[in-house]
Amino acid sequence: MDLNIFAILVGGFLYMAFGAFYYSPMLFGNRWGQLNNIGEEGMEPINFVWSGVVAFLSSFFMAIIIELTGAEDLGSGLLVGAVVGVLLGLGLFKNMVFGMTSKKVFAIAVGDHFIILCLLGILHALWS
Repeated sequence: MDLNIFAILVGGFLYMAFGAFYYSPMLFGNRWGQLNNIGEEGMEPINFVWSGVVAFLSSFFMAIIIELTGAEDLGSGLLVGAVVGVLLGLGLFKNMVFGMTSKKVFAIAVGDHFIILCLLGILHALWS
Protein backbone atom coordinates (compact mmCIF):
# COMPACT_ATOMS: atom_id res chain seq x y z
CA MET A 1 0.00 0.00 0.00
CA ASP A 2 1.43 3.34 -1.09
CA LEU A 3 0.14 6.12 1.17
CA ASN A 4 1.01 9.79 0.72
CA ILE A 5 2.49 10.79 4.10
CA PHE A 6 2.39 14.48 3.19
CA ALA A 7 -1.35 14.23 2.42
CA ILE A 8 -1.92 12.45 5.74
CA LEU A 9 -0.16 15.27 7.59
CA VAL A 10 -2.03 17.96 5.65
CA GLY A 11 -5.27 16.09 6.35
CA GLY A 12 -4.55 16.05 10.08
CA PHE A 13 -3.93 19.79 10.11
CA LEU A 14 -6.99 20.38 7.91
CA TYR A 15 -9.11 18.39 10.39
CA MET A 16 -7.86 20.50 13.31
CA ALA A 17 -8.25 23.81 11.45
CA PHE A 18 -11.76 22.91 10.35
CA GLY A 19 -12.69 21.87 13.90
CA ALA A 20 -11.34 25.14 15.29
CA PHE A 21 -13.47 27.08 12.80
CA TYR A 22 -16.58 24.90 13.18
CA TYR A 23 -16.53 25.16 16.97
CA SER A 24 -15.56 28.83 17.01
CA PRO A 25 -17.99 31.48 18.28
CA MET A 26 -18.68 32.37 14.62
CA LEU A 27 -20.38 29.02 14.04
CA PHE A 28 -21.37 26.45 16.66
CA GLY A 29 -18.88 26.90 19.52
CA ASN A 30 -21.05 28.96 21.84
CA ARG A 31 -24.16 26.85 21.29
CA TRP A 32 -22.23 23.59 21.63
CA GLY A 33 -20.69 24.87 24.88
CA GLN A 34 -24.10 25.81 26.28
CA LEU A 35 -25.61 22.45 25.33
CA ASN A 36 -22.73 20.62 27.04
CA ASN A 37 -22.57 22.90 30.11
CA ILE A 38 -19.07 24.12 29.31
CA GLY A 39 -18.45 27.44 31.03
CA GLU A 40 -16.01 30.26 30.52
CA GLU A 41 -13.11 28.11 31.69
CA GLY A 42 -13.46 26.04 28.52
CA MET A 43 -12.09 22.58 27.93
CA GLU A 44 -9.24 20.75 29.63
CA PRO A 45 -5.97 21.04 27.64
CA ILE A 46 -5.72 17.25 27.31
CA ASN A 47 -8.94 17.29 25.26
CA PHE A 48 -7.13 19.26 22.56
CA VAL A 49 -4.26 16.77 22.58
CA TRP A 50 -6.70 13.89 22.05
CA SER A 51 -8.47 15.91 19.36
CA GLY A 52 -5.17 16.23 17.50
CA VAL A 53 -4.52 12.50 17.78
CA VAL A 54 -8.01 11.82 16.38
CA ALA A 55 -7.37 14.28 13.53
CA PHE A 56 -4.21 12.55 12.33
CA LEU A 57 -5.60 9.04 12.84
CA SER A 58 -8.72 10.00 10.87
CA SER A 59 -6.57 11.32 8.03
CA PHE A 60 -4.45 8.15 8.09
CA PHE A 61 -7.44 5.79 8.02
CA MET A 62 -9.19 7.83 5.32
CA ALA A 63 -6.01 7.53 3.23
CA ILE A 64 -6.20 3.75 3.64
CA ILE A 65 -9.90 3.64 2.70
CA ILE A 66 -9.29 5.84 -0.35
CA GLU A 67 -6.41 3.58 -1.42
CA LEU A 68 -8.48 0.42 -0.95
CA THR A 69 -11.48 1.81 -2.87
CA GLY A 70 -9.36 3.18 -5.71
CA ALA A 71 -10.93 6.63 -5.44
CA GLU A 72 -8.78 9.06 -7.40
CA ASP A 73 -10.85 12.10 -8.29
CA LEU A 74 -12.97 14.71 -6.56
CA GLY A 75 -16.27 12.90 -7.04
CA SER A 76 -15.11 9.49 -5.88
CA GLY A 77 -13.25 10.99 -2.91
CA LEU A 78 -16.36 12.93 -1.93
CA LEU A 79 -18.47 9.78 -2.21
CA VAL A 80 -16.13 7.72 -0.03
CA GLY A 81 -15.93 10.51 2.55
CA ALA A 82 -19.71 10.85 2.55
CA VAL A 83 -20.23 7.10 3.05
CA VAL A 84 -17.82 7.08 5.98
CA GLY A 85 -19.54 10.19 7.36
CA VAL A 86 -22.97 8.57 7.12
CA LEU A 87 -21.69 5.42 8.87
CA LEU A 88 -20.27 7.52 11.68
CA GLY A 89 -23.50 9.50 11.83
CA LEU A 90 -25.48 6.29 12.25
CA GLY A 91 -23.40 5.34 15.28
CA LEU A 92 -23.91 8.78 16.78
CA PHE A 93 -27.63 8.55 15.99
CA LYS A 94 -27.86 5.36 18.03
CA ASN A 95 -26.24 7.17 20.95
CA MET A 96 -28.80 9.96 20.63
CA VAL A 97 -31.71 7.51 20.51
CA PHE A 98 -30.53 5.96 23.78
CA GLY A 99 -30.22 9.34 25.47
CA MET A 100 -26.42 9.61 25.47
CA THR A 101 -26.63 13.00 23.75
CA SER A 102 -29.29 15.53 22.81
CA LYS A 103 -30.67 16.03 19.31
CA LYS A 104 -28.99 19.42 19.05
CA VAL A 105 -25.56 18.14 20.11
CA PHE A 106 -26.03 15.21 17.71
CA ALA A 107 -26.81 17.57 14.82
CA ILE A 108 -23.78 19.76 15.52
CA ALA A 109 -21.44 16.77 15.88
CA VAL A 110 -22.71 14.96 12.79
CA GLY A 111 -22.35 18.11 10.70
CA ASP A 112 -18.75 18.51 11.82
CA HIS A 113 -17.79 14.90 11.17
CA PHE A 114 -19.64 14.59 7.88
CA ILE A 115 -18.06 17.71 6.39
CA ILE A 116 -14.50 16.94 7.48
CA LEU A 117 -14.72 13.32 6.33
CA CYS A 118 -15.91 14.50 2.91
CA LEU A 119 -12.99 16.96 2.78
CA LEU A 120 -10.53 14.24 3.81
CA GLY A 121 -11.95 11.91 1.17
CA ILE A 122 -11.44 14.55 -1.51
CA LEU A 123 -7.94 15.43 -0.27
CA HIS A 124 -6.73 11.84 -0.26
CA ALA A 125 -8.37 10.95 -3.57
CA LEU A 126 -6.71 13.89 -5.30
CA TRP A 127 -3.32 13.21 -3.67
CA SER A 128 -3.33 9.40 -3.86
